Amino acid sequence: MAGYMDTPDSPLLTIAIPTYNRAPFLDLCLSRICPQLGDRNTSVELLVSNNCSTDQTDEVIRKYLSLGYPVTYLKNAENVGPDNNFVQCYRKAKGKYVLILGDDDILLDNALDTLVPILSSGDFGIVFLNSYGFTRDYISEKPRKTPTGYEVYADTFAFVRKVGHFFTFTSANIFNKTLVEEPSDWTPFFDSNLVQLAWTFSALAKGRNHVYVSEYLLAACIYNSGGYAVCQVFAHNFNKILDIFRKQGLDDRHFRAINRKLLVEHLPAMIALARNNIMPFKQENYFHSLYPLYRNNIYFWLCTVPVIVLPARMVYSFYRIAERLIRQRAAAPDLSQTK
Repeated sequence: MAGYMDTPDSPLLTIAIPTYNRAPFLDLCLSRICPQLGDRNTSVELLVSNNCSTDQTDEVIRKYLSLGYPVTYLKNAENVGPDNNFVQCYRKAKGKYVLILGDDDILLDNALDTLVPILSSGDFGIVFLNSYGFTRDYISEKPRKTPTGYEVYADTFAFVRKVGHFFTFTSANIFNKTLVEEPSDWTPFFDSNLVQLAWTFSALAKGRNHVYVSEYLLAACIYNSGGYAVCQVFAHNFNKILDIFRKQGLDDRHFRAINRKLLVEHLPAMIALARNNIMPFKQENYFHSLYPLYRNNIYFWLCTVPVIVLPARMVYSFYRIAERLIRQRAAAPDLSQTK
């Protein structure tokens, strides 16, 4: 891109991977990224932030370093919590663009061959990567029908309607770090399970153009997270963060569009999965949690409430629909590093 020179100290893209005690997942993740680096040492930085793991994470990193791959390795002296580990990835990244990739997600073969030219072609706020879900084998579980191409959005509202609640999925959102205004107070973001929205929404607000990559460049490991309260995170915490950016001037239409997607797609899917014991979420009273926020929203009553009140055996059909949606696009953010 004219006016931007890739150097080791100023690469085009940083891929930063926060990890904690998931050495086998990290090994698979790195095995797909490292061979793609090739001669891109000046354009792509690969960084791993180890939150004081007690498993074989060190051995995994040593293996890739011994093979000559340029991995920047950070290891915390103590467990600083997932939020601080994510923030460390953000702060240490040198790239103009940053992808904070879940250690259990897969950047597909040849993804960088597609991605680097896109990032080099313009000045974007967010570059969103379409993904599909897998449980065991990301190759055999890839959908037969695969979309192609990408689209540049000059209309931020149209882009928000397209992406919806998937802004929470850190592995799918490449953000322009040069546009991010770091919060003066991180308190509203910490312990929310959504600290990544601090930089995602900032880049969204400042960017004049954004990109939606329809081609599958990412495979997302599903049913591998949990341990959080769905409604607390995606209703209460999410809307508190939305309010911060609303006060900073981001269009209120954006938040209505995201909440509509939450109520129509995401919350019904997650509640259906929880009621069928597919994902280990914390117990909560879904209706009592959501009603104060959404009692005047028609989508709450039409799409979310039925999944809450219907008998579990009927909700199973919702689960089957949810499963198909999740496998096409990873419908849950990477909140698995909660220790």
